[in-house]
Amino acid sequence: MASVKNALTESGTLTGAVSGLTDSILKSAVGGLSPLNNFGRYMTGARAIIKINDKLFGFAFAVNYNINTEYAENQTIDDYVAYELMPTRISVNGTLSMFHVPGKGPTNQLVQANILSYLMHRYITIEISDQTTGQTIFKTNKAVITSKAQSLQAGELSTIQLSWKALGWVDEMTQPDYPKDTAGEDTGGGAVAGGISAITGALGF
Repeated sequence: MASVKNALTESGTLTGAVSGLTDSILKSAVGGLSPLNNFGRYMTGARAIIKINDKLFGFAFAVNYNINTEYAENQTIDDYVAYELMPTRISVNGTLSMFHVPGKGPTNQLVQANILSYLMHRYITIEISDQTTGQTIFKTNKAVITSKAQSLQAGELSTIQLSWKALGWVDEMTQPDYPKDTAGEDTGGGAVAGGISAITGALGF
């Protein structure tokens, strides 16, 4: 007997209907967030891997960072509008939230300087990557912990928040597209690219 097909199934069986529904969900906007979708279009905290000094920082549960590219107005006489916006400074800072594991605090892990190592403590590296694609979301090779705040309350897990500052960073950036002159020649890509290479080299990338 031929199998009966209807609008709810794709092959006359309940399995076919469930398969079609699952496929539709994973391809939807909601499916883009699902951990069942290995190639979800949207980044989620559950996909983030946090490493400090190239080691997995397993008891960290949140990280926030700010990248400030500051500009100043170049103001001229008898002009109500600034002539241009001049780049002045780039600053990177953020916070890292973690659970307190006795015996494995940030000073014990050589993440934060203590009273003995404060004057000679080395820079730390902070890296955030996507465990699904392996792509680097954020990385800096020159960061320092500037403050630590800890919470201890009865009936709750103890948490620590570390504030940090960094010199330079890399992320998903690509090589910029430099303007070309009328002859099709690069008007500054070589020089600028060389400058970028020198800067990233100085920052340890």
